[in-house]
Amino acid sequence: MKALDLFKTLRRSASSDVPDSTIYNLISYVFGVSKIDVALDKDIIVDEGEFRRVVYLLGENVPFAYITGYEAFYGRDFYVLPGVFIPRNETELLVELALKEPFNSFLDFGSGSGAIAISLLLENPKSQGVAVEISHVGQLCTKYNAEKFEVQNRLAIVSTLPENGMFDLIISNPPYVAYELFEEVDYSVKAFEPLQAVFPEDPVMVFRDILTYSLSHLSDAGRVILEIDSYVESDLQKLASSIGFYYQVTKDFSQFDRICILSRSS
Repeated sequence: MKALDLFKTLRRSASSDVPDSTIYNLISYVFGVSKIDVALDKDIIVDEGEFRRVVYLLGENVPFAYITGYEAFYGRDFYVLPGVFIPRNETELLVELALKEPFNSFLDFGSGSGAIAISLLLENPKSQGVAVEISHVGQLCTKYNAEKFEVQNRLAIVSTLPENGMFDLIISNPPYVAYELFEEVDYSVKAFEPLQAVFPEDPVMVFRDILTYSLSHLSDAGRVILEIDSYVESDLQKLASSIGFYYQVTKDFSQFDRICILSRSS
């Protein structure tokens, strides 16, 4: 097969809103064919079964990460299985803000693939972390990624919030999209990603649970850093103030209120 024919076939199979860069990345990940190979229209050898698999999954709008098994986050490729929420670019801001102040211990609530927790461990080599993830497949991904990046000895993976322990940082990208907004969410998210990682029964209750836990498990100078959506900001701000947290919010790259940082009120 010619490399250009491979690109054209996958381009036709994918939705029109999928950028060419994603197709090039897909070809590189799955078939080991570079963008230069396509430009030069080199002769390539492609496994026929794998080729048919990718064409079919693209046609069904399956997310890129579930086809390749990986998603890039904070400059690294993290292993992702179907059933695990795919880490997003905007969540990298969560890590950026966490790293602005020192911490020795942290807890990541709802670790998913482990992308946040492992990025923090790699960027702060003296830190220790706890990843809380209820999903078995999420725990598997976090464990695999921790071993891949050789931080498994510094990360505890648990299914429930630990009763003991104090943390300098409690961080989370929790489910926060209200069911009322279901129709506005991208089709690929609703069709393929774990809905429990997107739609909680009560978004504010999720944040209440995290902050209530933080009251007894956050060090005096510690921070809680949460990814949010703008529609919950007002309720979250009232909640934070009512239980003794100072609240500030940071906008994402699209200028939406996206990350809130909470600390104990002085």
